[in-house]
Amino acid sequence: MSLRVRLLISIALVLAFTLILGCGLIYWDALAKVDTEMTAALAVGLRTVQNATDDAEEAVNPLRQLELLVEDFNGNRHLRAFLMGNDGIEIDKSTLLIPSDPAPEWFNDLLQREPEDVHIFLPPPFARYGSIILSTDSHNEIDEVWNDFVITILTLALFCTLVLALVYFSLGAPMRLLDNMATAFKRVGDGDYRPRIRDKGPREVSILARRFNEMVARLAEIEHLNRRLQSQLATVQEEERVDLARDLHDEIGPLLFALNMDVSTLRLQDWTHSRERIISQLDAMSSAIGAIQSHVRSMLARLRPAVLLDLGLNHAVDNLVAFWSKRHEGISVRVELERESFGEKLDTTIYRIFQESLTNALRHGHPSLVEIKASGDEHGFLNVEVRDDGTGLATSDEDFGLGLTGMRERIESAGGSLVVGNRGDGQGVSVRARIPLPDCEEALAKEVVP
Repeated sequence: MSLRVRLLISIALVLAFTLILGCGLIYWDALAKVDTEMTAALAVGLRTVQNATDDAEEAVNPLRQLELLVEDFNGNRHLRAFLMGNDGIEIDKSTLLIPSDPAPEWFNDLLQREPEDVHIFLPPPFARYGSIILSTDSHNEIDEVWNDFVITILTLALFCTLVLALVYFSLGAPMRLLDNMATAFKRVGDGDYRPRIRDKGPREVSILARRFNEMVARLAEIEHLNRRLQSQLATVQEEERVDLARDLHDEIGPLLFALNMDVSTLRLQDWTHSRERIISQLDAMSSAIGAIQSHVRSMLARLRPAVLLDLGLNHAVDNLVAFWSKRHEGISVRVELERESFGEKLDTTIYRIFQESLTNALRHGHPSLVEIKASGDEHGFLNVEVRDDGTGLATSDEDFGLGLTGMRERIESAGGSLVVGNRGDGQGVSVRARIPLPDCEEALAKEVVP
């Protein structure tokens, strides 16, 4: 059962209960009203008879006067008058007012009261002709109550109908929004991020629709970024494989070939008369093996730089600088580290920032000087900066590849922020990261608004 139907049924039940309660109150009020009207009608009728018979001694034709008295009650709404002879025979009687809109029989049965008869004994000379009987009749009063009842019920019914209609149409926009949102959520769950909800209607509905659209847009952006990262990751992996293959072919291959030649030569040597030559060849083989080991360590450093961090941040950064200095002669790299360690997690982050920034600077900027710094400030934040004097950025940082994106995500996961851009003096690039230190994370958490 939908929320709209539940609300309508609940409101309808409340209104029905109110209607039934109102009918009950109307019924009890109608009974009291009928009794009051009958009592008042009898009182008026008694005064009418009394006034008509007070001057009995002046009556010229008492019988005719009594007949006129009975006729005066014709058209009365609640009383009928009877002129009864002393022998019990009815001489004359009045007629009630005929209602124009009589109540249904079932309604009469609910409210009808037993007639109340009052026998009025007349003074002489009227007494010799008989007596007057006044009898109540509640039909006309019930007819009046019925008219009031119909008006009241119609008013209540109209009110209930208007309330239900108002609730139905007022809930229309929110219910349609929820239905559309449920459909949109299903499409989003299936990977379709195109659905949008119209942000029109009441303020709450508009805000909900706007927040939903913002969420879907963000999800679409994240999905696009994920696909881009997957594509870039595949490209980077392929590039890494190509680099490793090239290093193995260009660096390790010739050395292994030389070792193989040395071994073949040694097999042909006269071991009894060529001692010095054999020792020289063994030294050459040892040198080749050392070169192979150096190249293997270099490749391992690129594949698993965390091994360097096992020896400390300073040592890892020194190895990183030495690695690139051998390959880019004439490049000066200045290192300023305030501490030997900022904690295992931050050391890894700092190293990654240095590694990616230094790599980008040497590959794209062609600098002559690169400065890398890491220090804390009085506000409890770690400031990491890498600056170079190269050619600068030709595109915005959003157009960079996986490396910068991964660095940004790593910094944001630590609660920090990253700013990449050209230096203010127009020469080179500046990479600045600001990360909360572990000893200020608790203080920062207290500033979060719940």
